Amino acid sequence: MLFDCGKSCDNGDCDNCEENIEGIEDIYDDEAIITMVDAESGEEYQFALVDDFEYKDQSYCVLVTTDEEEPEMVITKVVKTDDGEEGLMSLDEDEADEIYEEYDRLCAEAELDDEEDFSDEEE
Repeated sequence: MLFDCGKSCDNGDCDNCEENIEGIEDIYDDEAIITMVDAESGEEYQFALVDDFEYKDQSYCVLVTTDEEEPEMVITKVVKTDDGEEGLMSLDEDEADEIYEEYDRLCAEAELDDEEDFSDEEE
């Protein structure tokens, strides 16, 4: 699991996030690359799918930009499209803070679990 500080550190502006983002290309292969098209401009953007999680009966995907000098983390929700396929949708401003906070909590919890596992191995 990739540990990222999430929105609380401006989506990747801290040392911890930068270290994690730099290793994404080594960890994920082409199957985890998603291309999204901006509906207004038609411009294409590529993201690495780095994590997913459930919260309040809704699925979310954690994406990181792959084609920028300063990669950014974005959380999207998984939705059913009109044709019944799964798609990704940007978060509403109202829900974004809550979702990023939940992801931060999950990452902190996973990091604690990893630290406990590591200390158990040393004993």
